[in-house]
Amino acid sequence: MILDAILAVAPAFIAYYLAALGHGIFEKSGVLNLAIDGVFYLCVAVSYASAVYVGTPWAALPISMLVAAAFGILLAFLVTQFPISHGAAGLSLMFLCYGIGALIGMPAVFAYRAVKAENPMFDIRLPTDPVAKSLMFVAIVVLAFTSLYLINKTKLGAAIRACGENPHAASALGVNVLRIRLIAGAIGYSLIGAGATFFELAWLPTWQQLHGMGHGWIAFAISLSAGRHPILTIVTAGAFASLLTYQYTLKLLTT
Repeated sequence: MILDAILAVAPAFIAYYLAALGHGIFEKSGVLNLAIDGVFYLCVAVSYASAVYVGTPWAALPISMLVAAAFGILLAFLVTQFPISHGAAGLSLMFLCYGIGALIGMPAVFAYRAVKAENPMFDIRLPTDPVAKSLMFVAIVVLAFTSLYLINKTKLGAAIRACGENPHAASALGVNVLRIRLIAGAIGYSLIGAGATFFELAWLPTWQQLHGMGHGWIAFAISLSAGRHPILTIVTAGAFASLLTYQYTLKLLTT
């Protein structure tokens, strides 16, 4: 009973943890990441469309990660190379992604209906059986400790932290701030794209206007409440995922 309740949270937990972890890594490089919700929404649509058009949900994961990484690199480049507000750049990309996501998602809905009419067995969902969910939890723990090691024990991690704490001092010491932020943007946003894929194809496998909007901000809050710490993010992601998964059950219990 308890194990079933925990496993039921797995898809939401994986989605939020990946997005929150990616957000934390990117912000550690000194970039205010306000584009997260727009890119998350876009990648939800991209994941759905990729699974429909390619015919397999596994194609959606690398495509979504690449799309997200491109926006992460773009944001890092804009705020590092040009004297523009991090907030203005991030919010502009967010609204741009909202529009692109709608343009991608809506045609895919009609394509899905057409394919489903011809092949009723067509399915875009990722595996969510108990074994798959258990492997997801194991993969997240491994990823968390790998990320912690990357940030605290490697030269790249030290450079990322230096760019976040004092980019001018880092630059004076020979750190290429632009290159480090581009790398952090690619890594962080690829994780955000992966989170969007699991959100769409493992948790809520459908698409309609506004589907996924606002969940990027939840990942933002998860990362912020954990202090962008990879291990603590497991706890906060689990708490948020549990509340969202069992929100209606909790409502019934309190009425």
